[in-house]
Amino acid sequence: MNKRVILFSQEKQQWTIYLLSALASKNMPAYTERYISLERFCSMPGQAAILKDKDIQNIFQVIPSPRNKLLFAIGIYTGLRIGEIVRLETDQVITENGTVRNKLTVKRLKKRGTVYSDIPIHPKLRSYIREYALSTTLGTWLFPSDRSASGHIERVQGHYILRSAYDALRLDGTKTHSMRRTFLTTLSRMGVPLRTVQEMSGHSSLSQLQAYLAVDPEDTRDAVHRLKY
Repeated sequence: MNKRVILFSQEKQQWTIYLLSALASKNMPAYTERYISLERFCSMPGQAAILKDKDIQNIFQVIPSPRNKLLFAIGIYTGLRIGEIVRLETDQVITENGTVRNKLTVKRLKKRGTVYSDIPIHPKLRSYIREYALSTTLGTWLFPSDRSASGHIERVQGHYILRSAYDALRLDGTKTHSMRRTFLTTLSRMGVPLRTVQEMSGHSSLSQLQAYLAVDPEDTRDAVHRLKY
């Protein structure tokens, strides 16, 4: 099987997907330390770890650019999948007169038809949107890329941006999906009705949503201690 790999170009300072067979023609010594399989790059076995409050603060600190901070902020404050984040259009978060919208509307295609999820924009997310808007010239795509045929950054680049931050902090078990699991689990632990959480997550059923949620041993202990008989 001709496996795909990610290769980092020192000259262009970017990651590119190659077929393994094509690497024989590359000058490997310059790339060897930053060569990783696409499968390992995009995913790890097991459920994505839930991020703690301190982890989230530290991730924002180690991410250098307003664009990449916003990428993480959208994930942690809306629960969107990375594939949904990179495909966001500017007018989904910013109006024609340049103000940040009160809610983010996401269109999702399901077997039963099109589903729209309305997610209120958190005040902290609002500030990251403003910071990013001041740092760049906005076009159709919120996260544009001249190197991509789609016109926006690709999902694999989003994975790399987040993976770099997680690795820098040595956060075990974290994946791109940690943002989504953290958002949904936190809302559930705060007592937000699951039906409301489902409205934002876009899951087709409550059973699908519940598979995402992590159970804290402290929650089970507190639940038992609430018994009055």
